[in-house]
Amino acid sequence: MSYPKLVSPAILATLVLTVAACGGSSAENPPPADPAKATATTPTAVPSAAPTATPTAAPEAKPAAEPEKPKELVHDVDGPDGIRRWALWDGPKTGAAITTPKAWVVAPNMGRLGETKDSFGAVRIKLVTVLKADANEVVYEERGNKYAVPAALARPAVAPKGLKKGAFAICNFGQSHWVGRIEAVDAKSATCALRFMKKLRKEKLPLEEVLAFETPLGMGSYVMVRFADGGPDPDTSYAGQVFAVSGEDAWVTVETQFGNGYGAREGRRVHKVKTANLTPIDVSKPLAVGAPCLTEDVVRFGACTVKQVFDGGLGYVLTFKDNPSPVQEEWDLGTVAPLPKEAKPAK
Repeated sequence: MSYPKLVSPAILATLVLTVAACGGSSAENPPPADPAKATATTPTAVPSAAPTATPTAAPEAKPAAEPEKPKELVHDVDGPDGIRRWALWDGPKTGAAITTPKAWVVAPNMGRLGETKDSFGAVRIKLVTVLKADANEVVYEERGNKYAVPAALARPAVAPKGLKKGAFAICNFGQSHWVGRIEAVDAKSATCALRFMKKLRKEKLPLEEVLAFETPLGMGSYVMVRFADGGPDPDTSYAGQVFAVSGEDAWVTVETQFGNGYGAREGRRVHKVKTANLTPIDVSKPLAVGAPCLTEDVVRFGACTVKQVFDGGLGYVLTFKDNPSPVQEEWDLGTVAPLPKEAKPAK
């Protein structure tokens, strides 16, 4: 069949559809056997025994299901006494009762929109003024809010024994702590050399505002962490800090927050790991230029080489074999470890 050239294909398609919808017949479109049951989706040659049957069609492809989002973890619990506690802490809880006016504790370090209280969703070691304490917990108050920390995560604020010039320690700084080198010490104070915002700073502090490291593993010590738990990255190392150790287990915080696909690590920043999967970082032995090292970068994890050392080891510039332009420009003391002997250095 042919049509005048003045009729466009779109009009022809409309004419054909209109004829079919009005029941028009042709050799290619015979009238249905039972017009009362004929529909736009019902074939015309339907057996009388099953007039409503439709032709079998290939199953429609369903869009790929989106991965399930990690379940929201409840990090905090507010007791009837108005004190906020760490709901997810599954490590040791009891310890020696704090009797000093101040204490070093693992404190909440996350703010939430619309809340005045900090959340234990992220935590840090912090010097606080003790409100009350026993062998179970230490309670302190800050900005009108009260928090309780397990006694196992608290240390008395006292002058460190045997603190000498040149030692590395945790120093109270900016409502948190910083790793510093002791530049001077007397009967009442210590001067900490810190590298902050790429500049050297020196802070003179009361001795009770300096915390000695518990080595090789203990509260405050720095480590490289591997999660050898069958996850997607069992050989990847993360820079971390230890909060507690009990037997073969340690509780470590890392800055990386894990999402979907990481099992028990999802939504957490503090993790229970085997001490065998930790590489202690001895901050008292700064690395030299050219030393093979282990650290984490925002976009790459693993072996590195020390390119530059700042202020006697308070900071480093590193190079990576597979990442010539790392996102970070400088790494802090406590985030870079000597490369284990079994690993190969970057070149």
